[in-house]
Amino acid sequence: MARKRCIRLLLVLLSIGVAVWLNLPLAQANERLPGQANRIGDLWKLNAARHPCATAETLPANAYIPPQQREAPTPIPVGISIHINEIPEISDTYNRFQLDGLLTSTWCDSRSISDIPVGEDALVLFNNAAEDWLSEHWSPQLEFTNRVSEAFYQTQTITIRKNGSIERMTRFEEQLGSEFKLEKFPFDQQLLRIYVQSFTWDQSVVRLVNLGDVVSLSRNSRLPEWEIKNLRYVIRNHDDPEKGSKEYSRLSSNITIKRRSGYYIYKIFMPLGILTFTSIFFLAIPINAFADRMAFISGLLFTTLAYQIIIASAVPRVPYLTLGDTYTIFLFTFMIAEVFIAYHISQNLQKQGNEGVPTIERAMEIFLPLIFILFQTLFIWLAIN
Repeated sequence: MARKRCIRLLLVLLSIGVAVWLNLPLAQANERLPGQANRIGDLWKLNAARHPCATAETLPANAYIPPQQREAPTPIPVGISIHINEIPEISDTYNRFQLDGLLTSTWCDSRSISDIPVGEDALVLFNNAAEDWLSEHWSPQLEFTNRVSEAFYQTQTITIRKNGSIERMTRFEEQLGSEFKLEKFPFDQQLLRIYVQSFTWDQSVVRLVNLGDVVSLSRNSRLPEWEIKNLRYVIRNHDDPEKGSKEYSRLSSNITIKRRSGYYIYKIFMPLGILTFTSIFFLAIPINAFADRMAFISGLLFTTLAYQIIIASAVPRVPYLTLGDTYTIFLFTFMIAEVFIAYHISQNLQKQGNEGVPTIERAMEIFLPLIFILFQTLFIWLAIN
């Protein structure tokens, strides 16, 4: 009767554990994305309204020289906007992610008004023509400073207007580096970092300005394995040690993302947890059938190991233990400990007969489920906090 009550208790504990797993917080289907575009006007109009263009007579005649007034040179205000269409790939193992979007920058250079055809209000140059114009005129030369591979620009336009405004728009694909901290995998949050500054001109020449909606996200930028939680950006001077003691005006943006852990819970941790919990039922096998107990535990142990090998490619390959690694190590340790417990009980049975063994059996019927449930509770607490 006592053994039947123990089995019923184990089944109840297993049901409670499964219920707790199933009620872990899931991502909502209709989630709200932060940072969606809500610009109040065209970027070049905003920049020209706040920072009127100086006349060509007050600027250096050489088109390659920064368009600063000769008498009292001040930093050139450069409006900037990054609209992210999508984030096609995030590689947490290699600390990088791919960004697809639109980079817009605008500044004033009245020396270029003469390039506009007579009778036209603006001149629009595309792709190669835009690249040729940039090679013959000054530009702020903005780039992503945390780039880890060659940039790919799909399209590019330069628009010159009669008020002296220059606007450059580029559709880009960039591989950017960002340090991922995976200690809490698969319940981790990460930062996708975006840094943009001038490649050549320091803050005394180029000053990035906030014209509203500096970084924005498209409605199509949802990620299948991640949930976008927040978007922040700031423009400030940055000391670039690779370029001496000069400071550069830099746009720094962080996109906070949280991993959707449902896949790992239901496809990895729950099956492994159930297999490990099932191994406790070796106590229901007759006490003198040591070979049957060992076969039962070993079968589940090797099944768990085989399953772990199959899903190994689904976890990040990092040289330190993550929360998920700690969980699986505990499960293996728990099952191996059961092998030694079964062996210890068998040895006591041979030495003392059936007199002293039932006490160890009853203790294990309480101790093993208790340890398992306590660890599951600790694991859930660490995952949530």
